Amino acid sequence: MPQSIEVSEKAIPVELRAIPSRRAVVSKALQQASQRTTFVLLYLGIILIFLIPYAWMFFSALKTQAEIFKYIYPLSLNTFIPVSPTLQNFWDIFLKLDFGRAMANSLFVATSSVVLALVINSLIAYILARVQFPGRELVFVLVLSSMLIPFDAIIVPLYLVVKNLGMQNTYQALIVPWIASPFGIFLLRQFFMQIPRDLEDAAVIDGCSHFGVYWNVMLPNVRPALVSFALVQFLWSWDSFFWPLVIMQDKSKQVVQVAIAAFSTDVNIFWGWIFAGCAAATLPILILFVILQNYYVKGVIMSGLKG
Repeated sequence: MPQSIEVSEKAIPVELRAIPSRRAVVSKALQQASQRTTFVLLYLGIILIFLIPYAWMFFSALKTQAEIFKYIYPLSLNTFIPVSPTLQNFWDIFLKLDFGRAMANSLFVATSSVVLALVINSLIAYILARVQFPGRELVFVLVLSSMLIPFDAIIVPLYLVVKNLGMQNTYQALIVPWIASPFGIFLLRQFFMQIPRDLEDAAVIDGCSHFGVYWNVMLPNVRPALVSFALVQFLWSWDSFFWPLVIMQDKSKQVVQVAIAAFSTDVNIFWGWIFAGCAAATLPILILFVILQNYYVKGVIMSGLKG
């Protein structure tokens, strides 16, 4: 009869004790695979939640008015995929309703707003972050507190100010009120405060003024924050509806959101035109985000590193 040989743990070399058994390795691999599958399914679910409404909107723009709601219930593939795809809705809004003019107006207003906001807010943020003067923290608190004021509370005085300045029905009325941004000042100030003081001191020793330090040292080092703020500012300006509706009565200067709302009247709602307008209006935002997404994500993450 063969006899089993018992080996004490002390008899096993230390190097061999650290090697996990095959059973433990398989169990760990199965656990990691299960976690990975769970995360993948979770991510797919989140992607579908955001993607399905956009897909429905885009494909509905390729349908006729009658087909849009014909297959909505019960839910089927034809709910999303058009049976007879057509570009008639896009032809109608761009060739008959001058929707391209509204998109050009929004592009001009958003671009102008972004450029001016970057210059003004970065200068304010730099002063609040790097220039010492009495009451600096109080000024920053007052700037931040202005973020808590709802837009509904200031729209009447803002309208009166813009009207008295003679800017009603002008592009300036759509741009000037939104140049100063408390969010932009806060975001850029956080980045300016993270830049080592040694870089600023070296630039001052080399003869740089405050503006020279701001332009040559600070701005190149806060590029992710500038891109993040530019994207957010562009999105806010592009999506603005209520203020342009109030201040702009000249149809030739209407922005894209007001133009889309005009496709719904008291008599009829032209769903095909609305979906086509929405699909066209999302393209500039998507293109910008795809191109600048790395800067945007980096800027958002780094803005919370230091308070």
